[in-house]
Amino acid sequence: MSDTMQGQDPEQVRALAQMLEDGASQLETVKQITSVAVWGFDGAGPNVEQMRGEWESQHAPMLGTVAESLTTYAQRARANADAQDQTSSTYDGAGFPGVSTQGSSNSGGDDDGGVLDWLGDRAGDLWDAGGDAVDWVGDKAGDAAGWLGDRATDLWNAGGDAVGWIGDKGSDALGWLGDRGSDALGWLGDRASAIGGAFENVGDAGLQLWDATGGAILDGEWPRTTEVIASQIRLAGAVVGLGITAGSSGMLDPKIFDDGDPYADAPRPITQDAKGPNGEPPLRVPSDLENLTQGVTDSYGAGDGNVRVTTIDGPNGPRVIVSVPGTESWNPSAGDNPMDLTGNLVTAGGSRSTMSAAVELAMQNADIPPGAEVMLVGHSQGGMTVADLASDSGFVSQYNVTNAVTFGSPIDSAHIDPSVSVLEMQHRSDVVPRLDLGDARFNPFSPNPVLPGGHNESANHTTVTMDNPGSWYDAGGNHSHEAYSESIKGSSDPGLAAYEQQLRESGFLTNDPSSVTGQDIHVGRNN
Repeated sequence: MSDTMQGQDPEQVRALAQMLEDGASQLETVKQITSVAVWGFDGAGPNVEQMRGEWESQHAPMLGTVAESLTTYAQRARANADAQDQTSSTYDGAGFPGVSTQGSSNSGGDDDGGVLDWLGDRAGDLWDAGGDAVDWVGDKAGDAAGWLGDRATDLWNAGGDAVGWIGDKGSDALGWLGDRGSDALGWLGDRASAIGGAFENVGDAGLQLWDATGGAILDGEWPRTTEVIASQIRLAGAVVGLGITAGSSGMLDPKIFDDGDPYADAPRPITQDAKGPNGEPPLRVPSDLENLTQGVTDSYGAGDGNVRVTTIDGPNGPRVIVSVPGTESWNPSAGDNPMDLTGNLVTAGGSRSTMSAAVELAMQNADIPPGAEVMLVGHSQGGMTVADLASDSGFVSQYNVTNAVTFGSPIDSAHIDPSVSVLEMQHRSDVVPRLDLGDARFNPFSPNPVLPGGHNESANHTTVTMDNPGSWYDAGGNHSHEAYSESIKGSSDPGLAAYEQQLRESGFLTNDPSSVTGQDIHVGRNN
């Protein structure tokens, strides 16, 4: 046997200790990084909570225990190496405790080798355990990454849905803004249209005044006093209306004396035995002059802005009676009904009013039979409308107008076509039919500017002045359309009798109810 002493190599033991410490450090690093990953990502739900629970209760403690054990074993190994160095420096090699000579029966060297082997085995076990923990962490990290990927996909999809929703809402918002912008533009357009309409109304009123004054002079006659006065009133009102409309930036548009544009609705049939669906009076059979004027009263009763057309099928062909009521509104602000103060001023001023144009539209809608003779009957403003239409030779020819009957109407200034047979009735103290001042003329260069009228009635024009139905100062009673019918009924005026006979012979009066049909037509003004 050799006498060389053998024991553990201190440097190898120290190397093992360093390896164990490095392993412990790596495990601690893995533990810290994994803890940050497990708790650091933004996740929720039972799977995430389970993973975090397993990490905290099992795997993190296991990695800590392994790292701690590796550190302990490293410390022990380094202590053994230090002890070996001390022993080797103290003894000279004979009979050393814990050290055997080669071939000696002392087993101390084998024991030290067993310790190193045991330490290596423990380190291996711990390393394997650490590896299992790291594998678990890897698996969980993979699961977490997959979960995070799924959540990211869900978020992406949700984001896409949110973007789509926002897009839809944005589109709706843009549509809403577009509608509001359109409303604002429409509102501004309405305001501008109101101001423009007010200017146009002033222009129309100014042209009417020019026609009544300068136009008349250019035609070689003095202006008619009534036309000048009516035109001046209209122009003054139009200027006031313009001031209100422009001053309010179009917010207020009173349309003072703005005659607008005419329209006429479809005819509504009426019968003799019952009121209409809106309470319209039943159709009256025109058997005499009294019933003829009461047809205008019925037109009043059928509602504002109503014209009644009565057709008689006689042996000599159809005869048509157009009944036109008078003023139904005295408001200077022109509305839907053209039978108002504005219509009066336009007609009295010598211009074609919306009322006249609307009556013509009503006749067009009534489908008057071809070749039928037509009679126009009107009270007050309605009589002015009748005279205005009968003064238009083109209208007279187109509709074959043969007769015109007015009562309580100022028509002395009208130049009615001489082919039309006219009956003009007035009460002795009724002021309205005298508002035209007997067709008096106006000479601004004369000391007495109002000149006598130059109106000459044609051979076909019959004027009948009847006694007042009431006191001379009873303006309303003397002008009432019902009062005129009563006066006609009790009159013995030969002019009335002669005209009534003419109407009977012409087929406009009948005692045969079966030959009479009728229709009501609503007329109006757009402005």
